[in-house]
Amino acid sequence: MTDTIQLESFNQSLHGAKILCQGPFTANRKAHYPPILDAIQQLRDPFKKKILLTNIPFSLSVCMSLQYDASFHVRDAADWTLILTYLTYAPKPNLVVSEDIVLPDGLWSKLSKGTTLVNFTSQSVISLRPYDAIFFAPMEDLSHPYVDYVYKILQSVYKASYSMKEHKEILQELRVANAGLVWTRESGVCWYDPVETNGEKLTGKQLSELFSFLSTVF
Repeated sequence: MTDTIQLESFNQSLHGAKILCQGPFTANRKAHYPPILDAIQQLRDPFKKKILLTNIPFSLSVCMSLQYDASFHVRDAADWTLILTYLTYAPKPNLVVSEDIVLPDGLWSKLSKGTTLVNFTSQSVISLRPYDAIFFAPMEDLSHPYVDYVYKILQSVYKASYSMKEHKEILQELRVANAGLVWTRESGVCWYDPVETNGEKLTGKQLSELFSFLSTVF
């Protein structure tokens, strides 16, 4: 008889943590993204600076609807010199959000304990060592290669003792419950309830950036 694998509900503060949100994340339904803001914000210790790193001139992110104090459009390696200097001297605590860009190795040594980093990516991440937590996108199609990729990551960071068959059984339960999977150094593997988003609605600042970008294209 095989014991049932029980996962606890995610309930942990990640203020000051380095967080990977391993996609792909899509906005095809309202409840889809991890509850990042609830986990990283602290009323008694609010962020003094919020910094966005993106590979496009404007951000259409629906997963972190924030007003940023600084936004960097990362086009090539030379841009990182300015970014790393800014992060070094930016007042702490601060929040850094990156959107689908490759983070250089030199970044991690520039991040103090007062920096919370959230990296949203749909790319394969070479090094998982710097991260304190990894949120995976909720999975509806258990035949998708993403399922195998998640299992590979968990084997790497968690040394999961369960088999691929048990892994898919866990994912099936999460799929039925519309929940997602998360790993943290402190709590191991847990499940989380995705939060609601308003992917169709853009802020005034986002619309301004979008129109400005389109005017240069056409």
